[in-house]
Amino acid sequence: MNNTENNKKDVHQGKNAKRLREAKGVKQDAIAMELGISQQAVSQLERRQELDDATIAAYAKVLEIDEVFIRNMPDDSLPEVSANFFDQSSQILNFNPLDKLMELYSEKDQLYERMILEKEKVNNYLEKALEKSPK
Repeated sequence: MNNTENNKKDVHQGKNAKRLREAKGVKQDAIAMELGISQQAVSQLERRQELDDATIAAYAKVLEIDEVFIRNMPDDSLPEVSANFFDQSSQILNFNPLDKLMELYSEKDQLYERMILEKEKVNNYLEKALEKSPK
């Protein structure tokens, strides 16, 4: 048996799909909807050694990854995913871009208001200076 055949035997596409899905925090229901099957059927797919092209394409689409990861990643290259780990790390690793955008707009508005107040202070100072100056 050559090295390529050994590597092919070490690849468990179902496990890869499951691990990557869990790593992304995606539920089986999302994959089921994409494939038009039940969540139980997705569970069965994730137990298979090899997956068909349509299934791999659906996982890749939902997970926003390249199909190569599911097809070729050796079984021992990705550690088992702990749901607890991702629950704790999701606050660090994941953020909602819309929330971040709203936060930036809020900061921008606050900065703009501070700039207006500073400009008003400068104008008041200049007006007082002009009133005191001899004509």
